[in-house]
Amino acid sequence: MSGFIKILIVFAVSSIKFLIAPALGFSMGLTFIQTWLSTTAGGISGVFVFFFLSRWFLLLYTRYFAFYTHKFRTKVYGFLNKEIPKFSPAKKFTKRNRFIIKAVRKYGLVGIVFLTPILLSIPVGTFLATRYYSANRFLLVYLSISVLFWSLFMSSAISLF
Repeated sequence: MSGFIKILIVFAVSSIKFLIAPALGFSMGLTFIQTWLSTTAGGISGVFVFFFLSRWFLLLYTRYFAFYTHKFRTKVYGFLNKEIPKFSPAKKFTKRNRFIIKAVRKYGLVGIVFLTPILLSIPVGTFLATRYYSANRFLLVYLSISVLFWSLFMSSAISLF
């Protein structure tokens, strides 16, 4: 397998599952610089892709799904001359959901940005940051700096051991 294909594989893996990308790069025989650059570029491109996909998804949800759900309930209960009940579906809390809620409440934007590449994964962390902190105009910069830091840290740690 050529070096360019190896770099592309590490790039693609780091854009989705960042935690294993530096180890994958070194196990494929890439140098420190190749591994660091490919994981950084892949992680930052993943942040950008999932940031704009999250914004698009949230826009579609608020524009269509939430509106039609309320419109449907208004039509049904208005026809029956009854008050619209407050509908809240039963929420299922898993360990991961509890962890995410604690991180958002306790650490805020800094916690989400810091934990995104490692524990939350880039798609989930970027979605959460976009969902709760989209008004922050430096959000993409913060997420990119976090990916850069973790890429350098993990590549250095793995190359030393």
